[in-house]
Amino acid sequence: MFDGRTHLNTLHRREGDRHEQFWTLPHVPGPRFGGTKPLYVLTSGVTFSAAEELAYDLQQPGRAVVVGERTAGGAHPCDSWQVHPHLELTVPIARAVNPVSGTNWEGMGVLPDIPCAAADAPGVALAQARARIAG
Repeated sequence: MFDGRTHLNTLHRREGDRHEQFWTLPHVPGPRFGGTKPLYVLTSGVTFSAAEELAYDLQQPGRAVVVGERTAGGAHPCDSWQVHPHLELTVPIARAVNPVSGTNWEGMGVLPDIPCAAADAPGVALAQARARIAG
């Protein structure tokens, strides 16, 4: 979905203060989709974690238009420990940092560029795409 190698995200891990960068692949088998075709990502209030990262990583550099509802807001990977039969401790072990925004969607979700009900998002995105083509 990009024309060249693109830095998508960096995961800052607590343990060892490590920074792990995530980039698009320099080579894909077959034709690339390309970095100029219109791209729309549809979201809802239950879009979470990895799906949110996809939406955010495409939205921040302006590669995609996010259409729908604000997402659930889970950006920080966590580990969990059972501390009692009825109690689990969950602690963030890392945080995502987008190279464009310098932040992430933790707690607030990915804010859509075009807010609408999730059920309406396919039709709204299609109308936007048709309007763009009509020019």
